[in-house]
Amino acid sequence: MLSSLDWKLFLPAVLLTSIGSLVLSSVSPASYPSQYFFIALALASYLIFAKIDFTVYKTLAPLFYVLSLVLLLLTLIFGTFTRGAVRWIEIGNFTLQTSEIIKPFVVLFSAWILSTSLESRKRFLLAAVAGFLPVFFVFVQPDLGSSLVVLAGILGVVFFGGISWKIIFGSLFTFALGLPLVWRFLEDYQKERIMTFIQPSADPLGAGYNSIQAIIAIGSGGFLGRGLGQGTQSQLLFLPERHTDFIFSSIGEELGFLGAGLVVVLFIALFARLCVILMRSDNTFSRAFLGGVFLMIFVQATVNIGMNLGILPITGIPLPFVSSGGSSLLAMAITLGIATSFTRGLRTGTR
Repeated sequence: MLSSLDWKLFLPAVLLTSIGSLVLSSVSPASYPSQYFFIALALASYLIFAKIDFTVYKTLAPLFYVLSLVLLLLTLIFGTFTRGAVRWIEIGNFTLQTSEIIKPFVVLFSAWILSTSLESRKRFLLAAVAGFLPVFFVFVQPDLGSSLVVLAGILGVVFFGGISWKIIFGSLFTFALGLPLVWRFLEDYQKERIMTFIQPSADPLGAGYNSIQAIIAIGSGGFLGRGLGQGTQSQLLFLPERHTDFIFSSIGEELGFLGAGLVVVLFIALFARLCVILMRSDNTFSRAFLGGVFLMIFVQATVNIGMNLGILPITGIPLPFVSSGGSSLLAMAITLGIATSFTRGLRTGTR
């Protein structure tokens, strides 16, 4: 089984997870045991999804999509209310964040729609509707960050799925016109985060606190870092969500520019490999799916690192493969597992 893996795709993800686990054991020891369990579960999931022939996913895509919608509906009805949002379902001693789990399956189903023989406009309309439903359900939880990541995946599917440029640009223009309406439906704290991004120093102990502390943490790390367990911002709890949303700042503080730079390099290696596979794809299904995966992970990683550096608004998006959180790690493992299946199909010449 290991010989059939795409190591150029698998290895960067493993190294990113290893760095995340190393820093997690330092800044949040209490959450480390559960993360270890999810790492094992994610590895098993990756191997299972990578082993499935990519042509089988054409049959499974509609089923996965329906199950994803069911999960989102169950979350809205029976989910756990935490921090002003309903994003989690309790399963025994664990909580499942459904907005993370559904990501690969929504992208997969949208890619499947574009691979059908329907007329271009009909395929685009169906893919847009199929993508809008889960984005809407995630948005009303409310989870603006995850809804934007799912939307990015859908845009990647459409962009690389052979849809007319006129349709794509027309849709983007319509979306831009609708942004003022989206603003009206944002929660107050979401609006505050966006406005604070412009000038965090205007409220250093309130809305701007998270961004300022993240920047201080990264800056205090220097080139080599303060060392594991030696970071003042993370160890003394000045840095909020140091193990999830702001783990990149924790890495910068404890492992320095060298550690943070390594994380960026590993992401670049991952994106480069996805691009190579994408360019080699000779069918709409694999090309659309891989395009969606590329843009989805790229946007999620870029937004997270950007908000840690203070150059993008805080959205509450975890850093893929690195942040603490079993749901996110499991979703990323499944995503790469399916991508690896598509890679194997290209190597064997399967259509």
